[in-house]
Amino acid sequence: MVKEKAEELPIVLPDRDFALELLKKLKVPYSVRRHSLKVCEKALEIANKIRKANVDINLIEIGAILHDIGRSKTHGFQHALIGGKILRERGFPNEIARICETHILGGLDKEDAKSVGLPDGDYLPETLEEKIVCLADKLMAGRREVSIEERFQIWFSKHGKSKILLKSKKRIEEIQKEIQNLF
Repeated sequence: MVKEKAEELPIVLPDRDFALELLKKLKVPYSVRRHSLKVCEKALEIANKIRKANVDINLIEIGAILHDIGRSKTHGFQHALIGGKILRERGFPNEIARICETHILGGLDKEDAKSVGLPDGDYLPETLEEKIVCLADKLMAGRREVSIEERFQIWFSKHGKSKILLKSKKRIEEIQKEIQNLF
């Protein structure tokens, strides 16, 4: 007996204004909100070039706006997990929380997560939407568009060429290639 695939229901998300108001309400710093809007613009630009796969434009837009919501509490690595928790507690779908949790660096594997003090687990972007927001975030230094090379040079000059940064650079370059192959 063959089971029929259940029809997927669309993900219900708030609109852009609601997402922006939530950032304000939670006192996400103005500079972070401006960065999030630039990440959103870049993510939508990338998504709109994709021809060889289906992407959820609304999920990308709202996910990009909310990706740094955890910066209302901290600017460390924990902001990604705190952001995911904030979104889940407010009833947002898991897909949005995952964008938040997987955007740091090029995503973090178990070893990387442990090395920066995060709970045991993989925080690697898996879906196309997660990868697009992660990539768009790496292509913005604040509100300024940069290359992956430039973004990592900024981090290398601040933190040295650590194993975690080198792995992340390689990972985000692979994500960029994967996405560009879908144009």
